[in-house]
Amino acid sequence: MVVEASLQSRESPQRWVQLGLGLIAMMAISSPQYVWTLFLKPFQTTTGSGLAAIQFTFSLLIVLQTFFSPAQGWLIERFGARALITTGAALSGLGWILAAWIDGLWGLYATYGLFCGIGTGIVYVGIVGLMVRWFPRARGLATGVVAAGYGFGAILTTFPIDAMIKTAGYRATLITFGALLGLVGVAASFFLRMPEPSGAPVTASNV
Repeated sequence: MVVEASLQSRESPQRWVQLGLGLIAMMAISSPQYVWTLFLKPFQTTTGSGLAAIQFTFSLLIVLQTFFSPAQGWLIERFGARALITTGAALSGLGWILAAWIDGLWGLYATYGLFCGIGTGIVYVGIVGLMVRWFPRARGLATGVVAAGYGFGAILTTFPIDAMIKTAGYRATLITFGALLGLVGVAASFFLRMPEPSGAPVTASNV
């Protein structure tokens, strides 16, 4: 009976709101990975580095992004969904903003690679981990929706980012979209919360 009550509380209409917020947050943090190739030539020109050295930035991003996957459950329980995902969204946007000001290769690794890699990884595993809690009987649906949002976000931003790089330069583009997407991700993440068992009070651990 306790298990059934807990499941019913998680299957309230609120879970669809949480799914929508998770979808928005995932869309907001997908661009650092999917539009990377648009910044290759500008970064090469600015840093004076070869393609292999520049591409290491992307490799670093992917490695850090996947690093958090095994610990997603522990991270959510330890820090709470809202705090964890909000921090990740902020780091993702900040990585782009800071990357606009760097002129060297190591700065690129630290900003685009490190900040964006950690930020997007935290958000991705945090959202997926949260959605399986809200949808215990439809985990495949919930994770599929937010995973699709990660790819769909880049569809919405690729052409505007490409156009702005050509008209305003890559630095202005990184600052503008880093701030915009970071704010959207943080705003969506702020309203995320953990589902609570029926009758359980809201505490710091479930927000």
